[in-house]
Amino acid sequence: MAADETRTPEPGQVPLAPLPDHRNVHTPWWQELWRRHAHVITPLRARGLQCDIEFGLSTYNVRVSLPDDSYLVISPPHDPPSERPPGEPEGWIATREHPDDQMLFEVIYDSAPSNDPGAPQRPEARHGGGAQPLIEAIDHRLAQLGLLPHPVLPHENSHVPPAQPSPLPPRVLPPASPKAAPPARRTP
Repeated sequence: MAADETRTPEPGQVPLAPLPDHRNVHTPWWQELWRRHAHVITPLRARGLQCDIEFGLSTYNVRVSLPDDSYLVISPPHDPPSERPPGEPEGWIATREHPDDQMLFEVIYDSAPSNDPGAPQRPEARHGGGAQPLIEAIDHRLAQLGLLPHPVLPHENSHVPPAQPSPLPPRVLPPASPKAAPPARRTP
C-alpha cells in the first residue's frame, strides 16, 4: 500500500484523495479487498473523493465520502448472494445517502441483473459489472449536484483496468459471514 499513499504527484498527475484512517488499512485482508476494488476506487480518489471498504449486509462495499457530508455506497447486488469474488460482481448498485437525513436515498446507478422476469430491463443492466459506466454515471450525477471536487477533464481517461487475480492465498480474504467478519463500519 506504500505506493498507494497520498504523496506529491508528478507534474501532470492528479493527486489521489487520502487513504482512510483506521486500524484495518495495514491488514492484509483489507489491502486485498482494496486491491480488488481499485478499478472503482482509484478513479474516484483521482476526483478528490475519499473511499473506504466496509462490510454491508452480505457484501463488501465501497463507501465514498462526499463534500456535503452525504456518501455513496457502491456495492454488488445483495440478493441473491453471489459466488463471485469481491470487486468482480455481476452488476453494481450505487446509492447516495446522508447519515442525518434519512429521506435522502437516491439510486445513482444500478446494473444488477433483474431477478424478476416480468420487470423491464434497466438501461444500465447491459453493462453488468463494468466499472467504466459506473464511474461515468457517478461523475454525471455528482457534477449535476456540484459535489465533484476534481472533475475529470475531457483529455483524461477515467478507465482503470480490473484487478488481476490475487497472488495471495484465499485464506487472506476475510470470511463471507457477517458474524465472522472483522470489526468494520456497517452501512445503515
